[in-house]
Amino acid sequence: MPSAAAHCPHCLLRIADGSEWPYPRGPERCPHCRLMIGPGRARLEAGDDGDSRSRGSAAGVLANAARREHGEPGDPATVLAGLCAVARLRESPVERLRMLDYQQAAEVDPSLPSLATVLATFGTWKGARHEAGLRTAGQPRAHPPEADAAEPRVA
Repeated sequence: MPSAAAHCPHCLLRIADGSEWPYPRGPERCPHCRLMIGPGRARLEAGDDGDSRSRGSAAGVLANAARREHGEPGDPATVLAGLCAVARLRESPVERLRMLDYQQAAEVDPSLPSLATVLATFGTWKGARHEAGLRTAGQPRAHPPEADAAEPRVA
C-alpha cells in the first residue's frame, strides 16, 4: 500500500505523515489521546465516514486536553468570530460545528483562538456554539452565563 497519513482509531487525529501501511508496525501510544494503538490498527483517513463513537471519543479527548491547559478566557467576540469562520469553511451551521473540526482548523491557523480559550471563555463547547448561533442570528443572549452559576438549584 502507498504511504499516507495515519490517524488514531480512537480520536481520529493525525498521528503520522507518509506512513507505510499497515501502521504502526508495533504497539504505539497516540500523542493526542494517549491510548494504545495496536499493530496495524491506525486508520488511513479520518473523514466523515468514521463512526460517530470515534468522533465522540475525539471530542472528549480534546475537551479534557483543553481543560488541562487551563486556557485564559479570550475576547468573546474574537472567539465567536473564530467559530463562525470555521463553520463557514466547513459549510456547516455554527450550532452543528464539531469540536474535532474546530481543533483541526485551529492547529493549522494560528489566528484562531485555541480550543482551551474557547472553553475558558464560554465554559462548554455547546455553550460557545449556542452563543455563536445567537450572534449570527442577531439575537441578544437571554441572560449572561454568570447568572446560571449564581442561581440556586432546587433538587
